[in-house]
Amino acid sequence: MSILNEIRSYPFNEEGIKNVEMSEKGNDWPVVYLIHDDESLYVGETTSAARRMKQHLSNEEKRNLKVVEIVFNGEFNKSVVLDYEQRLIKYCSVDKRFKNIINRNKGQQASHDYYQRKKYRSDFRTLWKDLRDKGLAKKSIDIIENDNIFKFSPYNALTGEQNKVSIEVLNDILDTFENTKSSCVSLVDGCAGTGKTVLAISLINSLVNAMNVEDDILDIQDELEDDIEDNKRFALKRLKEYIVTERNGKPFKIGFVFPMPGIRQTVSNVFKECGNGLVREMVIGPNDVIKDDYDILFVDESHRLSKRKNLTGYSSFDKTCRALGLEPENSNQLEWVLKSAKHVVLFYDKNQSVKSSDITNIEFNNTLEKYGTNIKEHKLETQMRCDGGDTYIQYVKDIMTCSRKKREKIENYDFLIFDDVDKLVNTVRKKDDEVGLSKTVAGFSWDWKTKQAKKPKDNMECYDMLVRDGEYDILIEKHKYIWNLTNESWITRKDSHCTIGCIHTTQGYDMNYVGVIFGEEIDYDEESDSIVIDLSKYKDKKVKAGTDEKVLKELILNTYTTILARGIKGCYVYACNRRLREYLKKYIAIANDVTLER
Repeated sequence: MSILNEIRSYPFNEEGIKNVEMSEKGNDWPVVYLIHDDESLYVGETTSAARRMKQHLSNEEKRNLKVVEIVFNGEFNKSVVLDYEQRLIKYCSVDKRFKNIINRNKGQQASHDYYQRKKYRSDFRTLWKDLRDKGLAKKSIDIIENDNIFKFSPYNALTGEQNKVSIEVLNDILDTFENTKSSCVSLVDGCAGTGKTVLAISLINSLVNAMNVEDDILDIQDELEDDIEDNKRFALKRLKEYIVTERNGKPFKIGFVFPMPGIRQTVSNVFKECGNGLVREMVIGPNDVIKDDYDILFVDESHRLSKRKNLTGYSSFDKTCRALGLEPENSNQLEWVLKSAKHVVLFYDKNQSVKSSDITNIEFNNTLEKYGTNIKEHKLETQMRCDGGDTYIQYVKDIMTCSRKKREKIENYDFLIFDDVDKLVNTVRKKDDEVGLSKTVAGFSWDWKTKQAKKPKDNMECYDMLVRDGEYDILIEKHKYIWNLTNESWITRKDSHCTIGCIHTTQGYDMNYVGVIFGEEIDYDEESDSIVIDLSKYKDKKVKAGTDEKVLKELILNTYTTILARGIKGCYVYACNRRLREYLKKYIAIANDVTLER
């Protein structure tokens, strides 16, 4: 056990509370605590442990728990215990040492910054080790943080910006059902990494658990007071009152639409695991919107909704259109969504459209206008994924548009370019061994020849078989590689360690490190100072078919800009074309043995 953290155990009964009252810091000091038996756990924070234990002992759901563990630390303050409470709820929910996490809320409702937060976040690792030593946790922090349920957990505390938007969207929803007879759309605009999916899951969790809102408000009553917290509580109270009085306690029927099957399967599995009122049946594809009577539809990555162009199969598209009374040639999946729920929440980034089947920004806006929809617009601007922050994302955009005039060092982020593609690939594989979730992704500059007829199992057998038979897809100089064996959940598959992913396997996911291979179709023209595209070397036939040349080039640039933003800790780059590689070196540090060993 560390010197700073002292975890004291007390029986969770009246005698135990008396002992807490008599203990040092038991009445007037900020603490976090865990109340539990062998299977159930409740996590909380307070500035008066004794008083709060009395409250919990009178609660019917908690009174049968057996032990309270209180974390005392002479360096704790209110901001720290708020932060630690939220983190403990989230980490414990993923750890699974306890089968049942009683907390219905996420701890603090907004993720506040505070003095020396970086230090305290680092010290949290020590506290987690203390809990593991006491048998109150099982898994290491690194294993937990790479788990999908951690990344997409309903227990994520929102930032102030995310919380503000969540309150606005909750009020949009209530306005739709209380005051209008027409449909309404909440349009949440945010670039890659601004936390759109996390916000969507948090909103769904709030709606699903609206009937338990009184418990939420009791549990956060000791939080720091500010306007955001007050507005959140008001919105949640209003939501519960509406469900009780106008819907006779009937919950909203909610669907969470994902256009891309890979991330859809991942989030479906997360909903199945995390519970708390979330069920996997909520997570659906665009074709499924007609299968139930939805009150509210959330659409993640709504820029990836399709029109009837360059699809794998047209029959299901046409069938859904006709079921909604629409003409297939003139319809799109956004129109399906708008016709299938009273309120729609769209999470959108026009710069992440990467296929010719994706509806364009103009088509997106025209569809909304066609329905005369009342649109409430909201904006997410703060970078949540990348340790390089907004600075890195803007830096990448400047490089891809050739508008960057000088080199800049990106703090807290590994942004490196390689002269040897195999060194890049093997460096990423080494990172995957060390920290997990580190993969290499490439532009579509090579045919996918090794695609399996049958869906391969989640192991290395198919990859090993292909290598043994001398098959490959990608040839760069003398180095041979194989494309991803499947699009579904490629990031978390074992064979992703050795295969090369594409935009369709990675969009919507976070990686610790991403390797990006610029293919033969993309180059730099020094005379015009611009990125140029050779469409004869672009191999995605479905995207190319019948697509305007200018639009196609924009989609390819969007693809690279998007995959460059996938890495949390770092991004490693290789360009097949020498002119592009030399251009990128002006703005990206060259990888060498010294930089790689840092």
